[in-house]
Amino acid sequence: MRKDQTGEANTDGNSRRAFRAEITGKARRCIAVVKSSGVPIVGGLLLIFVIATATFCSAEPTSDAKSVARARLERIESVRKERPNDGVLIFYEAITRIELGDRDAAFALLRSLKGRKLGLVPVRDAGFEAAWSDPEFQKIREKLAQDEPRTPDAAVAFRLADPKLIPEGIAYDPKQERLFIGSVAQKKIVSATRKGEVKDFSKLEDNLDCVLGLFVDAAHEQLYAVSTNGFLDEAQRQRRNAILDYDLKKDLLVNRYDAPDANQLNDLTVAADGTIYATDSASGTLFRKRAAEKTLTPFGPKSALPGANGITLSAEGKLYVAISTGIARIDLSTGAPTRLPQPDTVVTGGCDGLYWYKGDLVGIQNVTNPGRVIRIVLADQGTRILGITVLQSYHHPEFTEPTTGTLAANVFYVLANSYVGHLQPNGSLKNPEQLKPTAIVAVSMGSTQ
Repeated sequence: MRKDQTGEANTDGNSRRAFRAEITGKARRCIAVVKSSGVPIVGGLLLIFVIATATFCSAEPTSDAKSVARARLERIESVRKERPNDGVLIFYEAITRIELGDRDAAFALLRSLKGRKLGLVPVRDAGFEAAWSDPEFQKIREKLAQDEPRTPDAAVAFRLADPKLIPEGIAYDPKQERLFIGSVAQKKIVSATRKGEVKDFSKLEDNLDCVLGLFVDAAHEQLYAVSTNGFLDEAQRQRRNAILDYDLKKDLLVNRYDAPDANQLNDLTVAADGTIYATDSASGTLFRKRAAEKTLTPFGPKSALPGANGITLSAEGKLYVAISTGIARIDLSTGAPTRLPQPDTVVTGGCDGLYWYKGDLVGIQNVTNPGRVIRIVLADQGTRILGITVLQSYHHPEFTEPTTGTLAANVFYVLANSYVGHLQPNGSLKNPEQLKPTAIVAVSMGSTQ
């Protein structure tokens, strides 16, 4: 068995969908994520399920799903020999055994997580569909859910009036004190004040596809946006992945940087020197564009980042990527990733959005948990994970597929109910009558929870 640079079995994560792909071995579209079968992966949005393909599954399509699952199980078991108490690996093994029809073994694995308080709570469309209606499974799930202490519910800052926007990415412009929100369903970017006054930002002639990750370069007054059709049926005819660059002084599109070798870009960050880094959740690959270059190209080993989703740079320029089993740090000279070691008392895998904050990382988990915001405490100059603090637990009444967030001083604005799972591969919305206006939840970074 070959292992990737993260030390994980090389298989196939902007959230639940990337995870699903990884766990099921099905090539899903990614959009964080995240972010269920039949549901596209949109960035943090649906990208979540692409994780499986990169982490524990072969990237090659096969008609023998059981063979793929058995091969994945062998890989997981091999990695577990190195990290036998790694909760997320136990969780992934349970999903795989459910797929293989071995419910007794799967349930025993899930029961072993009880009392560890890892925040591992099964999500229906992340590999547990086959057992979801089983009363015994529901008993186990309820006990795992009870392990997660409830934090106070963060306030709703404002709501987006259009319930069919289906937002996935969000970014904050500190100079003009406005938020940018990308729509995967309507293929546009809107701007909003912190009071909730919303208007269209992008123009029809910008020719956007589904908008996933957004990033504001405040120093240079630029907005960068991921535009992709990689998780839609139309990509089978013509696949498009690009980063669009907007001038925030003029509110105009000034550049478009294509990624011809990408499957489905998800999230991005931009370094001080103008270098763009972007995750391709469908292939588990990092892409890069230096300031003088015109296109994004693969950076580092291909498929070395299983479930690649959220991405961020530290204040010192260290690059981190959320992967299916945790957080990887990238060598900026070679692109090679190294999974950050962490104690068995925490789980950092399955993050959609990932952000730098005062020496730590902030992540939105929506694959291994129905949705929560965590602060990941780093040590040894950012080379090791010391622990986590739950800033907002999944109990929040507005949380339905939370995907990404953005920091504004000491407030973290979260897209609480993205509904990305309602977006279908043909671009339509499933059960649109069930959609509610998107809530932007303001999580205080000063919380001690």
